[in-house]
Amino acid sequence: MREGYWVWQDETASYVLVPFDELDPDVLERLRSKPAIGGFCYAAEDFLHLPLTSAPFYVANGWLPRQGKSIIFAPDKTGKSFLALQLGRCIAQGEPFLGIETTQGRVLYVQFELGIEVLQTRMKSTGQDYEEVFVGTTFSMKLDEEQGRKQLWVALEAVKPKVLILDPLYKAMSGDENLAQDVEVIIDFLDDLIEAFGCSVIVIHHTGKDKDRGARGSSVLAGWVDSYISMKRVSKKGERLRVQIVPMSLRHAELPPEPMTAQLGEDFEFYLWEADKPATVKDRLLALFDFGGTLTAAAIHAAQVGAKSPVNRALKELVKEGKLQQPMRGLYKKGEVTHE
Repeated sequence: MREGYWVWQDETASYVLVPFDELDPDVLERLRSKPAIGGFCYAAEDFLHLPLTSAPFYVANGWLPRQGKSIIFAPDKTGKSFLALQLGRCIAQGEPFLGIETTQGRVLYVQFELGIEVLQTRMKSTGQDYEEVFVGTTFSMKLDEEQGRKQLWVALEAVKPKVLILDPLYKAMSGDENLAQDVEVIIDFLDDLIEAFGCSVIVIHHTGKDKDRGARGSSVLAGWVDSYISMKRVSKKGERLRVQIVPMSLRHAELPPEPMTAQLGEDFEFYLWEADKPATVKDRLLALFDFGGTLTAAAIHAAQVGAKSPVNRALKELVKEGKLQQPMRGLYKKGEVTHE
């Protein structure tokens, strides 16, 4: 049977089926844009033909659907705020996040634990562009209190983000995170935000005492989200921070067969890590010259070994150390090896 709309005809006093391909495009668009009944429901035939985006996820691999919810949780001192800021930047720029594709959208990142000076220093240290990222810091906003909910609502009205990141959860509530009824106040409000503004939400949270049992507090959080992602430190004391990132549940995708391992770089962003690949910006720069030759600064930056500012700093240090030579401005080659 051909698909179309059932239209009332006065002449026959009955409904007739008008196929979609016989309708004027403007008429078809108006029909498909009929207001929802009660603000939220449609006839099934209308619902099935609502215009949808071609990219249903802001973060692919099932991490964050549009109007979706994600929790990323980790113990203290694991770099979760560095990761959250990087994830927000990648979404805002439409850049891959640790090899995972993203869809561009404005981001509002709200930090409840770090002051302005610390957060600003971290952002500057990355050398990255934060266009389409909005940042707020507050120690007093509580989302289970009316005043805090009003504050965040007003911010979303002004910014109109596609993705909201809250970091960390425990600082955004005055109630007991172990009590389901206290946590439900928060998640009900976040659902209201999602519905009102059409945004997605990422919540940064802490691991519980038993690290194998997931995030701290009430289990209602795990059931609420589309993705439930664990992050844990795997580097040893004295080593550069290295973490494993493991989705523990994904509502819209299969769980990956292996965890993702990433290392925090000198620019305070994470990079995929493999034991046989160079880890630091300096190491990655030197690896570019392993086969000899001379490279321009433009070619080095195009190789994406790191953000612009950290790469420039590393180039200066490598020249000073004699590991690279700079025969002229903007040109670099491997330093000469001398034997005494």
